[in-house]
Amino acid sequence: MFTLRPYQLEVFRDHSTGILILHWSRQIGKTTTLAAWALDRIVTLPGHTVTVLSNSLRNGSEFIGRASLLTEEPPWDQYEFKISRHEIQTDAAGKLSRILALAANPRTARGFSGDLILDEMAFYEDIAGVWDAAEPILSSDPRFLCRIASTGNGRHNLFYRMVQDPRFHVSRVTRTDAWHMGVPILDPFTRTPITPEEARAAALDKDSYDQNYECAFAGESAALLLPEIIQAAEDAAAGFICTGDWPPVTLRCLRERSEQGEPLFAGVDVGRRRDRTVITVVQSEHGLWQVRSFLRLEAMRLPEQQSRLTALLKIPRLVCVSIDMTGLGLGLYEYTQQMFGPNKVRGVNFASSVPAGQLVIPRNISQPRLSAKNPTVRITESMAMNLVRIYEEKKIRHPLDPILLDDLQLPRRTVTPSGQVTISAERDESGHAGHADHFWSLALALDAARQSPARNKIGAQIIQPARYSRGILL
Repeated sequence: MFTLRPYQLEVFRDHSTGILILHWSRQIGKTTTLAAWALDRIVTLPGHTVTVLSNSLRNGSEFIGRASLLTEEPPWDQYEFKISRHEIQTDAAGKLSRILALAANPRTARGFSGDLILDEMAFYEDIAGVWDAAEPILSSDPRFLCRIASTGNGRHNLFYRMVQDPRFHVSRVTRTDAWHMGVPILDPFTRTPITPEEARAAALDKDSYDQNYECAFAGESAALLLPEIIQAAEDAAAGFICTGDWPPVTLRCLRERSEQGEPLFAGVDVGRRRDRTVITVVQSEHGLWQVRSFLRLEAMRLPEQQSRLTALLKIPRLVCVSIDMTGLGLGLYEYTQQMFGPNKVRGVNFASSVPAGQLVIPRNISQPRLSAKNPTVRITESMAMNLVRIYEEKKIRHPLDPILLDDLQLPRRTVTPSGQVTISAERDESGHAGHADHFWSLALALDAARQSPARNKIGAQIIQPARYSRGILL
């Protein structure tokens, strides 16, 4: 028998509020509540459409699947429904009514009239664009209602601003609230019931837990690298920050340092117009990673970038360079590898995955959700976590200026609707910091050292990969 808890029933019965925001904890019945609400709308309003915009077509089909199960429950079992993967139709008083699930983008939001359900709105790629397209639809007919449901995703998006705006009606239900109304919480390992306090105490990342379950919004702490961690690594004597080309003194120092100490490794994050190219050179010294040089290339044609990279690779003891071969960087990588060979030049596709055993989990960072069989993670996550761990353990030194300081703070933790923590970086549209170009160049340089056959000879064992068994961090 279909039943709703009090907080669900209040939303289900509401057919008058124009825009209602459900800022609810995960796993307390948002989808079931809205699916029931949508079914009730199409059977009571002949010829009505409820359009569900989800952050992916897969999540949209999950919504339709949940609603299809409810069609077998009273009071909807008396109606006939035609159900497909992304649509439910019924004949209400001789007129076609339907629930339609679509991917959330401005184009699809403009295409239909009726009620709107914006599912997991905080995770849309273009929240503002979808809302700009949806708002005129809601303003065109007093019968059209909107239900917005999401957990938080930081404070830098429209969902956060809408929740804080007193003009909007907000239903806020935390995991603790739901637990007091009978929603169980189970220990993920023992599967025994626990309290909200016990669940939060066991969480590896308290910020993510509070955002997912207690209706908080992650703030600046979502940045992977905080200013104080970056500034603690500052050492003007470590190396150079160069622009446009290698000064002769820099190349001479790189050659001399490699001849007198450990080999050099480099990373290249490739840009052209909107983003700069950054080449980073690192060297291990007394258990620390020393950044010997950053080279920034602004709006430079790839042949000129190639000449700068060639000058660096002619240093005999530069053992390996890792180049971002995603998109624009593919040509630079292929030509450079042809000149210097695969042992010295590695290409890294940022869209690829690596075994989870290569992932290093820094302190205060959530463990990713992994499949039990052959777990993998995105290579960008692996490189970013490796870099953060090095900073946290104070095993890196580099020169620092305002551009580098801002750029290193751009990558952030983003919590997806499935609860997985991913790495993303917003572009600094002012053109000052860029698009985390220094961050990824540095991460690539350290990854070149980690992946090089020579890594065991240069003290790189200070970065030990985490080990997993059945997807559990050991």
